[in-house]
Amino acid sequence: MLRLLITLPFLAALIVFAIYNQEIVTLSVPGYSRQSSLAVLVMVVAVVFFLIGGLSVWFAELRQRRRARRAEQTVRTLETQVSELKLQLAQAVTENHMAQQGHQPGYPATTPSHALPPPSSAA
Repeated sequence: MLRLLITLPFLAALIVFAIYNQEIVTLSVPGYSRQSSLAVLVMVVAVVFFLIGGLSVWFAELRQRRRARRAEQTVRTLETQVSELKLQLAQAVTENHMAQQGHQPGYPATTPSHALPPPSSAA
């Protein structure tokens, strides 16, 4: 919206200038000479600079988009790492809690009275 508010007054002034300046002028550059109305020359120059400005903004946005994609990838990677660490923490807390109650890791917390004892580690 801000671009439109800035562009419209300049466009209106350019159109008014073109309407009131119809006299023929000669554009001379080394190796090139052209006669045309002042309005046409002003419009051509305005279009050329408009395109140059648009291209420069487009290239700047490409750089920003590339940075944004990299940042999004980093965020996804970090979110995956956080969820993995939360899972590891939950498992460690559970194992620590079970160890404090005297249970061996890998065995259920409660064993029925008719269950066999864990195998001995003597070999």
